[in-house]
Amino acid sequence: MTFKDAQKYINEIPKFTQKHSLEHTKRFLEELGDPEKDLKIIHVAGTNGKGSVCAMMASVLIKCGRKTGLFTSPHLVSITERINIDGKNVSEDEFLKSFKKIKTLADDMEKNGYTHPSYFEFLFLMAMDIFRNHGVEYVVLETGLGGRLDATNVIRKPIVSVITSIGYDHMDILGDTIEKIAAEKAGIIKKDVPVVYLANQEEVSSIIEETAKKCETNAIACRINDYKIIKKSDNHIDFCLQYGYYLSCVYSVPFIAEYQVQNAMLALRAIEQLHYIRDEYDNIKKGIAEVKWEGRMEQVMDGVFIDGAHNGPGIDAFTKTVLENKGSGRVNILFSVVKDKDYSYMADQICNNIRPDKIYAAPLESDRGLNADEIAEKFKNVNTCIADSVEDALKKALSEKQSEDMIFCVGSLYLVGEIKSILSRRDDGLR
Repeated sequence: MTFKDAQKYINEIPKFTQKHSLEHTKRFLEELGDPEKDLKIIHVAGTNGKGSVCAMMASVLIKCGRKTGLFTSPHLVSITERINIDGKNVSEDEFLKSFKKIKTLADDMEKNGYTHPSYFEFLFLMAMDIFRNHGVEYVVLETGLGGRLDATNVIRKPIVSVITSIGYDHMDILGDTIEKIAAEKAGIIKKDVPVVYLANQEEVSSIIEETAKKCETNAIACRINDYKIIKKSDNHIDFCLQYGYYLSCVYSVPFIAEYQVQNAMLALRAIEQLHYIRDEYDNIKKGIAEVKWEGRMEQVMDGVFIDGAHNGPGIDAFTKTVLENKGSGRVNILFSVVKDKDYSYMADQICNNIRPDKIYAAPLESDRGLNADEIAEKFKNVNTCIADSVEDALKKALSEKQSEDMIFCVGSLYLVGEIKSILSRRDDGLR
């Protein structure tokens, strides 16, 4: 069996299984020898920003000399991106080795009446196995969906929990009100484990505070006025915290979006809870300043940015960032989206706030993608180019781009992945 065989097998898992209870995942971990018990785990949930917070915390831990594992989703180009050790994706050989181990376990467990792990559960089991095999000390663990019933919530004693921005997404699963969604995310809060959270909505804050009280733990609120921006440039933002342990320190994030300062604040307040690391000021500064997290308002070419915003709150933050950073030229948008997202809202926000000069509508390679004609219908009051593919749209956008123009590619992490893959081939029509 090859790495490609393993990848194909994992991609087909949803065809013959579904999500299971935490007890189900716990049994599989027990059969693996409970690899999670020797790991210091930081558990992160939220609607938007959790991947960035995870990346920042992992970067800090690595700079502080701790062997660090990072488990995130989804991936952009390669499935190996989901399992990262000390800033490097796990190798295809290591991935394949662990895959074989978990597949053998799944086959044996099925004989004993246990159904096959889901796609996400399978990868989570692989990650725990790989982290143990590599002697990882710290693991930054991102939830997949929700929190309370997420497979990662089988971890009973993390060292700190983090809840990022919460908004409307996956409402068919998590609930149709912000309170219901917040309750699901707050499900990661554990007894005697401090939880750091973004307190930007009163209804969310009250639920997190109430849950923390029931769990007899401390809830650390991070508010928007708890930081101050000192300087913005075309590739970073300098800021300081107005409250907490790092009151007198100046930090820099290598992004142009202000919401990344909020994410950095969450990461710093979480690091603050780690008493054996929090005094390593220089390493903490380097970890924040040198973090790498692709596809989040990332500049990939001169005047060309890709952003993974794919829901209402994400698009709100995206439009704010575009308006704050657009230059004197035209603003054009390459847009693609999956069918189950609120693309009507996304299109309205882009049209009403950014008022782009041109839209390039493109279908994703994924079966979940919305076709370009339906995308164009949502932008019918804007000059729109309907493309046959993301690559075709990108080539057209670049061929029409003038020196002062800006192109923003947004709507889906699948879109970010496709563009990353296209650019990696360095096609003559693109570079």
